[in-house]
Amino acid sequence: MKRFFAILLLIGLLAGCASNDEGGTDLRDAEAAALYETAKSAMDRGDWATATEELEALQAQYPFGIYATQGQLDLVYTYYQSADPVSAVAAAERFRRINPRHEAVPYTWYMQGLALQEKNEDAIKRWAGVDTTLRDPVPRRQAFQAYTTIVEQYPDSEFVDDARERMDELYRAGARYQLSVARFYAERQAWVATARRAITVIDEFPDSPTVEPALALLEQAYRALELDELADGVVEARAEGRVDDNAEDRPDLPPVYQDETRDILPSPEGGGEPSGSTGGQPPMPPSTGGGMGEM
Repeated sequence: MKRFFAILLLIGLLAGCASNDEGGTDLRDAEAAALYETAKSAMDRGDWATATEELEALQAQYPFGIYATQGQLDLVYTYYQSADPVSAVAAAERFRRINPRHEAVPYTWYMQGLALQEKNEDAIKRWAGVDTTLRDPVPRRQAFQAYTTIVEQYPDSEFVDDARERMDELYRAGARYQLSVARFYAERQAWVATARRAITVIDEFPDSPTVEPALALLEQAYRALELDELADGVVEARAEGRVDDNAEDRPDLPPVYQDETRDILPSPEGGGEPSGSTGGQPPMPPSTGGGMGEM
């Protein structure tokens, strides 16, 4: 008899624990929902600081709850809107690391590209006519890689067409940057470096408008280095229009100068052709269906 009552008591205790656990889960879900709703309301009214703060709190307190996945995705967007590209990129990478097969992965690559592309952009620079392609080229290269990932790995994504356009824009910006460096060297009569950078423009950006001025700089550099035969070859190539995708038609750098590695970046300056503006608003984060469909 005593054993029978002990079994009943044990069953009652286990049932009570289960009931308490369910109640705790409900309470956690309610608290997470309150945090998320506050963040969502802030996003709707454009209060990115509050939205980011609430979403960060959600991630810290409820990293595995039903709102976790959506919160991770929304953080990418709010960081971008807060002009915090470093955090936006980190949040995008974190989302992919946690949810590698989620349908929103292409979106995170797209937002990562936007954040990197606009890292050196702001309205004041554009208004002042500053060519921001003269600034750090690394974020633009990384943005190009992000867009390339969309095009190559997610060809059916809704972001593919825009990614291609932005790749073209970044291609032209890269060409302008390389040409600006070549001009920087030419102004300082660093002719070996001028020739190297001019050839970089011709080799890597053969379809851009920068090829013609790069050829002019290359001829100038060769003349200054008393390499008249090579300079004449540049003149001939320009006259015959032989600078195209065929590498054999491009002027080459004399082997004697291939060990020259000194690189000085140009200072930002006003005027010139402004870099392309992305314009418009980025797309809002897609719904993750309550955060339960990430895998």
